[in-house]
Amino acid sequence: MPEPMTEGACFTAVGLRPLSDGEGTGAYCVNDAGTIVGESGSRPVRWDRDGSPTLLPILDGYSGGRAVSVNAAGVIAGSLYLGEHLRPVCWLPDGRVHALELAAGMVSGTACRVNERGSILGNAMWPGYRWRALRWEPGGEAVELGTLPGGGETQGHDLNGLDEVVGSAKNGTGLRTAVHWTPSGKISKLPPPRRTTACGITDAGAILGDGVVWNRDGGTVLLTGEPEFRAGQVVRITGHGVTIGWGVTPDRHGTCARWDRDGRPTVLRPLPQDLASMCFDIDEAGTVVGESGSEGTVRPVRWDADATPFPLPSPRGITAIVAQHINANGTVVIGYGFAEDTSTYRGIAWHRT
Repeated sequence: MPEPMTEGACFTAVGLRPLSDGEGTGAYCVNDAGTIVGESGSRPVRWDRDGSPTLLPILDGYSGGRAVSVNAAGVIAGSLYLGEHLRPVCWLPDGRVHALELAAGMVSGTACRVNERGSILGNAMWPGYRWRALRWEPGGEAVELGTLPGGGETQGHDLNGLDEVVGSAKNGTGLRTAVHWTPSGKISKLPPPRRTTACGITDAGAILGDGVVWNRDGGTVLLTGEPEFRAGQVVRITGHGVTIGWGVTPDRHGTCARWDRDGRPTVLRPLPQDLASMCFDIDEAGTVVGESGSEGTVRPVRWDADATPFPLPSPRGITAIVAQHINANGTVVIGYGFAEDTSTYRGIAWHRT
């Protein structure tokens, strides 16, 4: 039977059921069609709207895995477990699983993003924990992403619909800096103000770094919060160039903010009974999701376009804790809570009603 659902302010909460009784579940991505992917115990799964799980197939010899990204067509990216190593894979909409190519000598790898074209971003490791960013074509072929002079480590963090990738790279002396890769894999450092990494890129070419947005035309926008807060970490950028992140207020409480494309911040305050807030994702209309809390109590929250905070409800049997992701059209939010009867963390989906 479907998980009982509880009505909330514009959203309905659904517990994401495990494959086996007593397992914890975790949801990591949701597409605009409402397909949710993640893991149950240590097995990759996909959930339907009612929270019923479907096991994603696993390659022979592997013990489990997790699914972390899904595009509009239903292509899923993730990783499988083989002892202490990982193998990046994708699942096609028909359910077949495919291993993604690793260069000779690479011992482990992960897939972290799939775009609408079906290209996949990930990172692979050589012995000695030396990481290298990779991009795979929709057919699974690897595209080598270049390194800085000296051939240091690289890590990819995001790719857009044009197959551009951003992340970080070390030079020959070990100094890490934010970088951009073209679709062909050519690497370049991002311009001043220089940062150690870039965490997001839009199809328009706006790149999000630590406290800065680099635009394709060469302009930069600094993201600050003074005097209301000292900016800390930025986490997401929308296709319209709106960003979110968090910082610390003068009285040392966490607070989050949404910046418009010109860098003007709007503070996203906690719920009235709380002292601090933190945010994790934003949809294209500007709805932000995260958490609000005080004195050891944390609860999931969403902020609408006018920055008003609203609590998200708990499904029956689960105490909701945090909202971590929202799909681009704002119809589904995912996060997790705690199930007292099994003492496990369980994924939650909130559907807009």
